[in-house]
Amino acid sequence: MLGIVGVGAFFILRSDDDDKPDRTVVMPTVTHLNPSSGSTYSPLPTPTTSSGGGSGDPASVLSRTIRTAKGHTFTQAGVRTESCVTRANAKLLTALRRHPCVGLMHSAVYANPTKTIITSVSIMTLGSPSAAITVKGVTDQSGWPKLLTPSDASGLPQPRPNPAYWTRTWSQGRNVIYAQSYWKSGGPTGGRTGSVFATAGELGVEVTNTLLFSD
Repeated sequence: MLGIVGVGAFFILRSDDDDKPDRTVVMPTVTHLNPSSGSTYSPLPTPTTSSGGGSGDPASVLSRTIRTAKGHTFTQAGVRTESCVTRANAKLLTALRRHPCVGLMHSAVYANPTKTIITSVSIMTLGSPSAAITVKGVTDQSGWPKLLTPSDASGLPQPRPNPAYWTRTWSQGRNVIYAQSYWKSGGPTGGRTGSVFATAGELGVEVTNTLLFSD
């Protein structure tokens, strides 16, 4: 489990969604958002081992570094563990009233190797695989977690207010995995052939497959 070693500021924002599977094993959905900002605080990342394998426990899967199948290493820039209800935006919250999550939502913020794209990855567990598929589908109606940005302690700059970002979503068993990516500057994300969209997919697929093969 991730321990609390300190406190770093995380800023929460919001966005929009709608896509098709990236790989047959993970079945993602996607959306482009126009966030609204807010802020909160979270613990600094703890020094856990680097990644790719591990247990199916969400807290363990969101390790200090994650090396993807493409050979890119993403470095953690903050973590957050909180009630699914408080992390959810209004549309996701409506779905969670019908299909409550089990336990807490585990999230971590990662920077790509060049530290130009930031990705907030969140994992929540539902009561059944069918509930996970239903909640994942709410992404098409812009239902997802509030966006997280790097902790102050990470040394990474905060994006400008209300950054544009892509949200991509997968379900694996009882888990729903969200990857929300944006330029560190908060500038326009570009389309589905752009780097921001691709980065969300790369990191989201890696986390989803890690959960799949470690269950």
